[in-house]
Amino acid sequence: MTNRRVILKALATTGVILGLPTIGSAQAIFSSTDLGGGLTLLSGAGSNVVIAVGADSVVVVNGGAEANAAALLAEINRISGNLPISALFNTNWRAEHCGLNALLGAQDVPIVAHENTRLWQGADFYVDWQDKSYLPMPAAARANRTFYKTDSMTFGNEIIEYGFVSQATTDGDIYVHFTKANVLVVGDMVGGESYPLLDYVTGGWISGAQKTTAALVARANADTKVIAASGGLLGLDKLQAQATMLDHAYTKVAEAFKTGRSLQQFQDADPMQEFNAQWGDARLFLALLYKGTWYHVPGRAVPGII
Repeated sequence: MTNRRVILKALATTGVILGLPTIGSAQAIFSSTDLGGGLTLLSGAGSNVVIAVGADSVVVVNGGAEANAAALLAEINRISGNLPISALFNTNWRAEHCGLNALLGAQDVPIVAHENTRLWQGADFYVDWQDKSYLPMPAAARANRTFYKTDSMTFGNEIIEYGFVSQATTDGDIYVHFTKANVLVVGDMVGGESYPLLDYVTGGWISGAQKTTAALVARANADTKVIAASGGLLGLDKLQAQATMLDHAYTKVAEAFKTGRSLQQFQDADPMQEFNAQWGDARLFLALLYKGTWYHVPGRAVPGII
């Protein structure tokens, strides 16, 4: 059976371990999209940010990169007329979503996330496919209102439902659904401009991504506005397209392990070629797909593999 060190070496030589867009470059100019119901999508902060302006406060979903935090907060204050922020959601631990945490945590703003996200925020760990070490966030900047499965809050006339389905990009990804406005924020769980991330280091993998996408499809309808971590406004058709793509990816990676193919052989076969026109360069996705599946082989997640 393929040796784990061989897999890691192959992953490192694919040229994609630094395949994420660079984040953290200071920006002060944002583009906005009116989502209706008092909600606005802000782009240009390092990742998409959604703000909901109520009668007397604001709810924010994701906080962009830390380098953009001051400018982002100023833009939120401009849009809301300086209303206080009553809650900030982190859809996972990744730094490009948590840039506002330090500023708002210092003001005792509730920072809502899955419990696993809070744990990763306080951890010291290395992500090999990025060749990057992450240090613990200051305690005051970590999520301070956590949950495990589902929860909800009332925001004026709006009901905000949020929850965890399965291990998709990480083991703590959550959706945030503004049910009356019918805006569903999905973070990294859906690829807005590229294939979705399957960060096996912090718990993401293909089967979890399939379960999560299926649950998002079931939650959405034809009128749902879907907001991923990047890209513009999406809809139910994007969720359905991702479900089809992930089913294909699972079939292909299962075949690769059943036939003893290495990561390099798997990538060379170009198994996602029919999806690349829509989803982009598949090299990073294939590397994460293969490595993440390998970690689950001992649990017989792929039928027929011992």
